[in-house]
Amino acid sequence: MPAHPTSAPGARPDQAPQAIPLSWWLVALALVVAGALLHGSPWNQAALLWGNSPGRLPDDVWAGLTLLAFGWAALILVAAADRGVEGGRAVLLAFLLGGGLSQVLKAWFGQPRPGLVLPEGALHFIGNPVLHSPSMPSGHALAAFSIATLWVCLLRRDGRSRWLQALAWALGAAMAFSRVAVGAHWPADVLVGAGLGLAIAALCWQLQARWLRHGGWMSVWVPLVAVELLGALAAFTAREGYPQVQVLQWALGLTALASAGWRLATHLGQRRYLPMTADSGTR
Repeated sequence: MPAHPTSAPGARPDQAPQAIPLSWWLVALALVVAGALLHGSPWNQAALLWGNSPGRLPDDVWAGLTLLAFGWAALILVAAADRGVEGGRAVLLAFLLGGGLSQVLKAWFGQPRPGLVLPEGALHFIGNPVLHSPSMPSGHALAAFSIATLWVCLLRRDGRSRWLQALAWALGAAMAFSRVAVGAHWPADVLVGAGLGLAIAALCWQLQARWLRHGGWMSVWVPLVAVELLGALAAFTAREGYPQVQVLQWALGLTALASAGWRLATHLGQRRYLPMTADSGTR
């Protein structure tokens, strides 16, 4: 009797992705609208100075949170959190779509960074000051809420506690807010970026299921290993301007390598198992 092919971990072609709640789209819209209204308002500067005040948390904590919100870190944090394939596919789509949209909007708005607008000494910078790239929207906030959204999608898929889902949202918000705390972004930039990140990740969670339905190599381990190796390369080589959390950056790289190695070993183990099963079925 011929053996049935073994599905890759997390591959469930007969299961549709869990629907995104309407409230998520409404929250995303509300964040973007709030950021648009705050943009250019005197309250934007006041909120920046309040959020940038030193002492709320140690500088190393803010540096660590902002490091987690880089695009390459998003690839690692979502892909490594899912032993299946859905998280990796979704975060790859979000990385491409969100990164492209962020750069287009930055060029369109041309909003200067806070460090170029406020007097010298007005801001408490953590890490290297970001001055010479456009500010609106915050790409880090977009990545932070993409991470949180996809984490929650994975938690909901697996029936995990709502407390864990709330913790994921809270960590995403902290990563986004860190961009104000380190002096890199206006609060309006963060709000718009957060709303875009939530919407893009929710959309990509729905879109990634099409890869699974179509089957083929894009449905299994190959793109996920590539995503994690790309994240590891960035973690070991990128100079992000936060030397105080360099150990965290290396730890993310090691996490990505370990996860990619696990996927490869699992796939090779399945390939060895299938011929044995087929042989035994013919006896």
